[in-house]
Amino acid sequence: MKIVDFKTMKEHESSQFDPDIRGRVLSEISMQQWTDSTPVDQMSTYLQRAARSTRVQTFGPTSGSDQVLMQARLTSNLKGLPIIEGRATHRLSWAGEALMKELPTLQITHRSRPAGLMSSRLQMNELNRRVNRAIENKSILDSISLPHSIAEEITSIKRNALMKRLTIDKTYLAKYIKEHEDSSIVSGVKWSSLTEMDDSFWSEYFNVMKTHAEENFFSGDSYNKPFNFGARQRADQSVYPEQIHYDLEVTRTRVVMFTPALSSVFAFVPDKVGFYREVIEGVMDVMEINDHLITPMTHGGEVYGAASEALQGNEDSVIILGDDCNIFRKGEQFAFDGVNWETQAGTILGEPFHGSKTYFGGIYHVPSGVYDTTLDDSIATMWVFSQHPDMKTGTGIPGIMQREEMDEACNFMLGMAYAYDPLKPRLQGLKLTQDKSGLGVAQPLPAGRNLELVSKKPLDEQERWYYGYHGTTPSGGTLLDFLEKIKPEDFRGGEMSELIENGFEET
Repeated sequence: MKIVDFKTMKEHESSQFDPDIRGRVLSEISMQQWTDSTPVDQMSTYLQRAARSTRVQTFGPTSGSDQVLMQARLTSNLKGLPIIEGRATHRLSWAGEALMKELPTLQITHRSRPAGLMSSRLQMNELNRRVNRAIENKSILDSISLPHSIAEEITSIKRNALMKRLTIDKTYLAKYIKEHEDSSIVSGVKWSSLTEMDDSFWSEYFNVMKTHAEENFFSGDSYNKPFNFGARQRADQSVYPEQIHYDLEVTRTRVVMFTPALSSVFAFVPDKVGFYREVIEGVMDVMEINDHLITPMTHGGEVYGAASEALQGNEDSVIILGDDCNIFRKGEQFAFDGVNWETQAGTILGEPFHGSKTYFGGIYHVPSGVYDTTLDDSIATMWVFSQHPDMKTGTGIPGIMQREEMDEACNFMLGMAYAYDPLKPRLQGLKLTQDKSGLGVAQPLPAGRNLELVSKKPLDEQERWYYGYHGTTPSGGTLLDFLEKIKPEDFRGGEMSELIENGFEET
């Protein structure tokens, strides 16, 4: 890790600092807008951004495929909506072929991915879908929304927990920069570009962020600018045993929204776990939740051990993260998923939470990349859970909280499946292509032409991937051994993919 030596760097400011980057970053975080009236509806802005690109992108193969031949084109369906039509043909690796024969069909198919295709153009479908579904559910959303007084009480808890933890900690700041080095802070500038900045830059950055938090985050005013816009693929189809040829039709691409004025707050909160713990405990008290409720934000990888114990009938638990709500009672799991949660949680939470929301289509939405995305999604889930005790016996709420019966069939929770052996949770869904840019560079697909993508996974990584679908490691340990050790401050989701890629440090 490269540690930022602020004192030394200050002496060399004239030769090493990029004034353009400095000015762009500080300008971006300073020039923000909040309003106490109805904010500008950003729907047309977001739709225009989505419509700009006609490029189709994909990622390369996982350890399950030595090679994939991809073809795709952007077209439209009979309703005139943009879609991607494509085809993927895999040459399975030894690991992929073995798992096709060894795994039960459910473990192969559910939450699998034969190929991932995305285009910013398909975000138009996603944005319209989010708004339309929320409009359809408006009456029930209004009926279950937080009372204003409770919403204000919770935002007060959030404000107090955050403000007392805001500080410049140089060691933690260096760690934060390292963890986000490949992410953009503003358009065209990655976090790695900030390693050379001096004390004065970080003091100014911190003071701007602190002012935003004090005056705007929790005031009830609405954020009044468009967010930066990005895309992420979603898996629309499934892998099937022994199948290597897949005809693809993709209709949606995930929308990523962020702004450094709301996403980089945690660069100055070294005690992030303490912040989460104070808020979650405060919310449980306000909502009078007396169940054994835990979340990775406060308990890290302990949630995986808790699920294992609960499925063995040892201790009932409720495990919540964002829109995922897993209720374990008497050895049985009820898996719920918040419907259209990025949009509907914004309505459920109400006005006191508007300071970090984006407004489009006449609705407040939770952006994907702000400091309280996961927290606010979780608070909305906790509220629904607290108001509907029938969820504990498996009763869902149509259009709001959906029962995920396929997840229950394999006891799936936060990326791992327990049904095959509660003591050895394992990877679920055979994934033949990657889905995150951090695990491979997105590849543009030329229209009407084949693109050959070859796996470059080393043998030891392929072995770890293979054993992961059996819940073990090459040396005979269990994945649970490593999952339980993940500290709350290190929990980001996707840790198992990183362990498989980088290796297990076994003792």
